[in-house]
Amino acid sequence: MKLLLIAGHGAGDPGAVGNGFQEATETRKVVAALAQALESCCDVDTYPTSRNAYADYTAGQLTKTAQFARYDYVLEIHFNAAKASTADGKTKGTEIYVTTAEPSTAVEQAMVAAISAVGLTNRGVKRNNWAVINQARKAGASSALLEICFIDDADDMAVYAAKQSDIVEAIAMSIIDGFGLQRPEQEQEETMTGKEIYDALNAYTATLPVPDWAKKELKEAKAAGITDSSAPMQLIPRYQAALMAYRAYELAKGQNK
Repeated sequence: MKLLLIAGHGAGDPGAVGNGFQEATETRKVVAALAQALESCCDVDTYPTSRNAYADYTAGQLTKTAQFARYDYVLEIHFNAAKASTADGKTKGTEIYVTTAEPSTAVEQAMVAAISAVGLTNRGVKRNNWAVINQARKAGASSALLEICFIDDADDMAVYAAKQSDIVEAIAMSIIDGFGLQRPEQEQEETMTGKEIYDALNAYTATLPVPDWAKKELKEAKAAGITDSSAPMQLIPRYQAALMAYRAYELAKGQNK
């Protein structure tokens, strides 16, 4: 599968701004992280981030630069904006657009649902022939424009700032699962069984010498029958320690009679 990611605005156009964030900057952060998350699953290209796809559209350069026909899916990333509002404990949320010619919205429905699960209100899938994704659809590529959240809503951006990596993962996994791609292999942490740990520790302690200060007492303990002194540096369970302590106790008790 070939995927094209487009970061909205840029090239002098900051896009929407709010709460200390600039849309053009954040779309590029998301696209970079998303490309990295998907690179092991499919062929991912990024529209040149030094350019503005919509400006290229108005200048008649978009289709030449993007070559949409090469791709199976085109995803354009944006942040929404409405009337700036103070924090009220409610997010305005995430939504995604497809063109009126898009036959299915299964991937997009899964995408906004996954982002919503991170903590943003699900505003659903909508249809509009926005310039860039419409050109992609006309070239034969499925396409969508994702509005991650409202950049001018304090609650939305608090969720975004705290959970950006989770949002990127939600987008990536909806694409992977929606197009039947193979999920990236998770690194497996090396684990050891209790026996393996015990054996490894014994193997290590077996290489250690008996401390000089313990040699005399060890020899006497062997002579007294408290221990056979074999493998003197080996780990022992508590019951063995208890048995040796009991032998020493019985020996001492006999000597005191």
